[in-house]
Formats: sequence, structure tokens, C-alpha cells
Amino acid sequence: MTLPSSPNSISMQQIANEFGYTLAPNASGTRLGDYRRQKGGAAYPQEVGELDFPSIDGGGAVAVNNSSISMSEFRGTQLQQVVNFHDSGRGGTRLIARNRYSTATDTNGNVTVIGGFRSVPTGNSSGTKVHIHVNQEIGSEKTDPQHCALRTGSWNTSTTLQIDIGGSGRVQGAGGNGGDGANGATDGNPGQPGTSGLGVQYTPTTLNIASGGIVSGGFGGGGGGGGAHDHDYKSERTASGSGGGGGAGLPPGTGGNGPNNGTNGNEGEDGINGELAGEGGAETDNEEQAFGGNGGDGGSPGEGADAGEDGTGGEGSGGEGKQGGGDGAAIRRTNNTIQIQINDPTNALNGRGSTTATTVQ
Repeated sequence: MTLPSSPNSISMQQIANEFGYTLAPNASGTRLGDYRRQKGGAAYPQEVGELDFPSIDGGGAVAVNNSSISMSEFRGTQLQQVVNFHDSGRGGTRLIARNRYSTATDTNGNVTVIGGFRSVPTGNSSGTKVHIHVNQEIGSEKTDPQHCALRTGSWNTSTTLQIDIGGSGRVQGAGGNGGDGANGATDGNPGQPGTSGLGVQYTPTTLNIASGGIVSGGFGGGGGGGGAHDHDYKSERTASGSGGGGGAGLPPGTGGNGPNNGTNGNEGEDGINGELAGEGGAETDNEEQAFGGNGGDGGSPGEGADAGEDGTGGEGSGGEGKQGGGDGAAIRRTNNTIQIQINDPTNALNGRGSTTATTVQ
């Protein structure tokens, strides 16, 4: 619960229920002055990942260390908790913050309670402030744009929810695979879409992105090139189209295939990482009579995936190069009623996909 903010007096029992008992399992065994330091006596600020908490209430209202303290300072304060996506090994794929919170114990490190005087209240987060702190890489899976790398999950009513992306944090959708090139004098195949980064399922939610932090959609794969054929007296010439490049993402998309029919199509390159896409395979040439189209380059931040090139040959035989895949969203929300306050001082979201898309999976 959040402690009352009215001028009415606050009891020691209310403070102890909120922040934990400092000496014994009852309010009479708790000393107000103990809250000026962390459990065990360490001074504030308390560092958790890249977050600094100046006091037990997280906002500096309560006196710390050797300063005098009064019960009135606790008016309107609430317990602070940090869900651990910041330590080494705490990243992954397709994660749900509420699940990590709900499985927290006092020993598994999933959640840090600021001050350290009470256990994690995993059964009910109502009235507390929860920081989802990301300072590792969290990726998604390919194909479905609604699939998010990290979802908030649902939280109890009156939870104050905040997502803090640290300078080494990356929440990003997967890159789309490049489309396969045409098999002979046919059309190429379209590139696949990228998937999405952050899925917000609780309102209201605050998102803070520190310098260097990334919240991004994955980017589409390039389209496959078209093939072509040429028929002359006593000669047949066929050129296959080349594969599209994989889109940037986490994980990146794979390049499309270049089929072996006539002059073989070239393979598209795999995407390299969350920032760099793969290039499409080069155009093919069968004795300058039939030409297979190049594959389109995969998409990357600020640059959409390219379409494959059409094939050209005799008798109007050229197949179409197909379109590149679309970008995933940087942020999705369950529906339009979800309110998100975004604090992005370095403009890290620019060119990384929609921030207003709906439907989260």
C-alpha cells in the first residue's frame, strides 16, 4: 500500500507494514531511525544495476544516514522494488516481467526490495512501485509482428509501474528473413516482417530510456528477385532470381535462397545484428540473354527493406521481384486505453518502429 499523504498522523505500524520490520516481526520492535540506512547498516544511495535510490522511499523524502528523521516524512511514500533484467545472464528471449516478479524469492535475485527490510510481496504488488530494470539484451522470435521481446504482463491495481532501460539494455524484435529468389522464370518471394520490442499490458506505465539504451522493432527482410527465360533457335537460357538480405534485429534475419535453375541465383546475406542488415544477392546473367533480379537489402534502423528486382528476358518472360518485409513495432500496447509516458532524452526511439501499435503477444 502507499502510505497516506494527508496531514493525519502516520503510525509506526503503517510504516513497518510498508517497508518491513527492522528488529522484530512487530512494529514495537522497529526503530524509525533504522530506515535511514539499508538493512545491515549500508549507507544510501542504494545502487541496483544502473539505478540509484537516494532513500528507502526512492525519492529522497525520507532522511538518510546521520540526518534526523520524523514519521511525517513517510507521508505518501511507497515500497520500491526492482525486477532484475540487469545482471549478467538476466536477458533472454520472449520474457514477461510479471512472471519474473511472481517467481521471486529472497535468495534467487529476481527482485530487489529497496532497504531490504522485507520480503518480496510477490502475491500482490498493489500500492508499491515496481521498476522493471533492463540492462541486458532481450530478443524476440521471427514471423509474427505482434510477438514482443519483453512484455510487462498484468499487475495488481494501484501498482506504480516503471520500465528503466539502462545504457547497455536492448529490447528488440527479431529481424525478418529475406525472401527466396525466383526459381527460374517466375516471381521472387516477399521478405518476412520484423517482430516487436516492448509490449505494455498495464496502464499507466512509465518508460525511461537511458543514453545508449535501445527499444526497437526488428526490421524486415529484403524481397527476392524475379527470374527470366530466353528462347532462341536451338537455345534456351534461364536465370534464377537472387535472395533478399536478412533484416536487422535480435536475432537478425537470415538471407533468402538463390535457387539452382539455369544461372543460379545468389544467396542473400544474413543480417549482422540489431543495427546492420544483410545485403541482397547480386543480379544473375545467362549469356546476356536472361537476367535474374537482385535480392533487396534487408531493413535497418531508419531504412526499410528493399524490394527485389524484376527479372528480364526474351518473350516478356521476366518474373517480378517481390516487396521487402515491414518493420516490427518498437512499442506495442494491449489496446488504445493503455497509457505510456515515454522519457527518451536521446531520441533513441527514432527510426525504430511504431510506438502506438496495438495487440501484444
